Amino acid sequence: MTHNVSVVAAAGCVVLAIVVLIGAGTARTVQAVSYSSDGRAWLPALSEPLLDNGIRWVPGDSRTSQFHIHNGTDADGRVQVILDSDNPAFTRALSVSIAGQSFGACAQADVAAGEKRRIDATITMADSAGNDTRASSAAIDLVVEWDDRTTPACSEFLGRGLEQEGAQR
Repeated sequence: MTHNVSVVAAAGCVVLAIVVLIGAGTARTVQAVSYSSDGRAWLPALSEPLLDNGIRWVPGDSRTSQFHIHNGTDADGRVQVILDSDNPAFTRALSVSIAGQSFGACAQADVAAGEKRRIDATITMADSAGNDTRASSAAIDLVVEWDDRTTPACSEFLGRGLEQEGAQR
């Protein structure tokens, strides 16, 4: 009977080892895109706004805001930076660009799988901005969106970019 107990115990250990090894599988890394203001501390979203809304914009102004992005996925993608304002005159007068590329109120940059990259977004107010921008202030936000490149870059802004005052092309 001792022999039978040993055989059953050994078979049980073998089955347990097989279940543990099959269940463990290969370790998978977390597939996520993360952002950082300094390139060291990574979060799922930016922790602070890219623009100070207390700034008074005048025609010809240009400011650069930077952040870092880490594409921690195994697929290439793109980041889009979109201007948003509660004042339509500001939205028409401002343009955003990344490395010289702009669709007016939107700019994009490709980010390869696994890449960490600094993004410098330059916001420019057209020299021809009207008086409606000089006599008022507006909340201006830069909205950062991740895109897996299944749609054209800044597609909702392709037509609007041509209508913007002083938009960079």
